[in-house]
Amino acid sequence: MYNESKKNPGAYRGNTWFLSISLFALLCALFGFSGIRMTADNSVYNVSVEADSNTLQQQTCEFIKFLTDTDNVRCGMIDVPENHDDPDSRNISIAYVVLQKLDKSSDRYPMIHLTGGPGAGALTSGRINRWIDHPIREKRDIILFDQRGIGYSSPLPNMHKEIYQLMAGNFNEDEEKNQMKKVMLDFQSRCEQEDINLEYYNSFQNAKDVGNLMRHLKYKKYNIYGTSYGTRLGRIIQDLYPNLLHSVVLNSPAPVEGDMLIDRLKSYSLALSRIFEYCKNNNSCNAQYPNLQSDYLLAIKELESQTIVMDVKGEPFLINAQDGIYFLRRLLYGNNARTQVPALIQEFKNGDAQMINQMIANEFGPGYNYSMWISVERYEQFDNHNTEEKIQEVYQTLPLLPVKLGFFDATYQAFKYWHNATLPEDQNKFKNSGIPTIIMVNQYDPVTPPENGHMFMNRLSNGQLFILDEAGHGGGNPACRDKVMIQFMDDPMSNLDTSCLNLYQKSPK
Repeated sequence: MYNESKKNPGAYRGNTWFLSISLFALLCALFGFSGIRMTADNSVYNVSVEADSNTLQQQTCEFIKFLTDTDNVRCGMIDVPENHDDPDSRNISIAYVVLQKLDKSSDRYPMIHLTGGPGAGALTSGRINRWIDHPIREKRDIILFDQRGIGYSSPLPNMHKEIYQLMAGNFNEDEEKNQMKKVMLDFQSRCEQEDINLEYYNSFQNAKDVGNLMRHLKYKKYNIYGTSYGTRLGRIIQDLYPNLLHSVVLNSPAPVEGDMLIDRLKSYSLALSRIFEYCKNNNSCNAQYPNLQSDYLLAIKELESQTIVMDVKGEPFLINAQDGIYFLRRLLYGNNARTQVPALIQEFKNGDAQMINQMIANEFGPGYNYSMWISVERYEQFDNHNTEEKIQEVYQTLPLLPVKLGFFDATYQAFKYWHNATLPEDQNKFKNSGIPTIIMVNQYDPVTPPENGHMFMNRLSNGQLFILDEAGHGGGNPACRDKVMIQFMDDPMSNLDTSCLNLYQKSPK
């Protein structure tokens, strides 16, 4: 089974949990004072002042109004500089929620969840409700927050509707590129009119926001749990604030070094080839789809000349060849990708795609801020030297990509119109870290493959890597993962019981 571990028992061990409290916060707790502040849109929020975790504070935050029971829930907003390196830059707001532990006698350190994307909000009803009854909350507080530029944290103008319309049309590769350029220039202008400096919406400014939040909340130490892009953010926080961290859990590792488009092309091709290999060696799959790879290439070829017209939310949505690859890639994110991908290939081959109708309807929703995603990836994962000719050379090495990857290729080509800032070369690798860290990644992941886990491990002296024989991006057995995480956060230097994990039985190719 695949489990790589590098542990140094004497290197790091957390201290007993303790929550500091200021005199001002104590007075507020005794007399019921709360801070009032105005947000950027002039909405009024009650900001709960910090006190002992067991002390109930009054909250009237907009982002928890859907909760019927706000006992043991705190919330607030903090101001941070848009540019942490310039104390005179304008302020933006970071919204957060603390779901207090259910066992008030527990002294466990809290956990901060770092969402993926970049662009996925944390303070939605679905995401907050996911953690309300989560077993991790039994013994420790759970801290959720919207990252800068997202949700309730000074959000950037979101182009999700325009992207949906772009994807719904039947544009060829050149037309799609030109349409994406128009969208990006339009939203870049909107941001400029709102005095938004897009170059500061990146992982490093984001990490410093978290540093301010940790200091604001005044816990002695924290456990970090990052998923997908949240693993990149988590590793930067790990490098910047090692003294504030007890442990780090990284699910689906996304490195800071790399290229947004080229890495996606390669990881899609790798994940799809592993699906084909799985189907070839699985009796049931092979019996149903004996020519899966050739069927895939034939289906994409047919989509080049014959578009599939779907009725999505009462409006036409056209799927051409590059869209077909886009949605196959999205289907690879699911836990059931090993059965669903072959089925969708068959539907494409038969001129249909009804099985992804609902996925299309939900794909480009307001819960994901594409402007934030573009800002981060333009800063950290864009190489201006990668001309269209160089990118085409990459395509030619990947036979499973006979056409351009829908949306991503056009967006990459338009990055240069968004902002001009680029991550300095000396910052595009993580530092060495001794903080106890576990990494989990799925063997069939289409965007953060197991190879990324090895990259992370190279700079972790107390790291453990678990490659799971699972499909999807971050999926698998949630109850088992939760059990391993809780055990690890309780005592990061202990020998973990990972017997419930479905570990891959050999090193990946």
